[in-house]
Amino acid sequence: MQVKNRRKNHNSAAGNSSAFAGNRIAWYLVLPLALLLAATAPWQRLIGNFFAPYLSINQKAGALLADQTLKLRSRTELAQEVELLRKQNLLLTLELEKNRLLENENRQLRAILKLRQLPGFDYINCSVILRDPWMWESSFTIDSGSRDGLEPGLAVIAPSLDREGRVILLGVVESVSRHTARVISVLNPEFRISASLPESGAMGFLNAGEFAPVRSGVASVDFLPANRTFALNELIYTTGLEDAIPGGLCMGSLESIEPASLPFGNRLYRRGAMRPAGEFERLRTVVVARVKKSNTADKKHHE
Repeated sequence: MQVKNRRKNHNSAAGNSSAFAGNRIAWYLVLPLALLLAATAPWQRLIGNFFAPYLSINQKAGALLADQTLKLRSRTELAQEVELLRKQNLLLTLELEKNRLLENENRQLRAILKLRQLPGFDYINCSVILRDPWMWESSFTIDSGSRDGLEPGLAVIAPSLDREGRVILLGVVESVSRHTARVISVLNPEFRISASLPESGAMGFLNAGEFAPVRSGVASVDFLPANRTFALNELIYTTGLEDAIPGGLCMGSLESIEPASLPFGNRLYRRGAMRPAGEFERLRTVVVARVKKSNTADKKHHE
């Protein structure tokens, strides 16, 4: 009987060990399958929905503790802390604005360094501080005046070269005060200057005719010779005949031209339209070309 009982116990133990081994093998097979299923989107949502209430307990507890802490503080303490935060926000805002101004100034100085120096002139960097809402592209005010050596008639150029490396004329200084100056652009009907078209070998004048404006966004080029052949998009430059305006500054390109022969009359001149080279819509800074004092003294001496 004892031998039989030992055999039964041994058989039951062997059965238990084999069952345990089978369970272990099944567990090793089920676990990767469960992980694979959990990696899929439906199971991720299911698991997330199941554990979400338990995971949010810490957040709710932290928020509740913060609320209770605030309730324990007096109104005076809270008001002082709010005032302190306001001052810190104001200081950060001022620091950010200062950094923006420094970045803008750095960008302006880099652009000026790339400008080709005009013989007999030096540059002064200016910011546009006022635009006329009725004549947005025709005139604007800059933050430099007579104390900076500005005077009427000085050339106002773009702060950077165009894609072809040309210096762009934007307009001229019309009037100055001690701290500011008013600039009229090449699109202003009051801006009159001689113009050179080297490609066609012709000369004309901007806004010099007694005609109605061509249209918005372009300037009138008048008194062009009728016997010359003009090409559309040919460049228009300054001649250098005006005081304080250097020659060879690009003002724009010829957008259109009247026909050479008109049905009623035999005109000696033709009229065209110039598309300005400067971008007035995004204009924030300009450069004024000042005549060097030594050159002015030499001119007076020769006169």
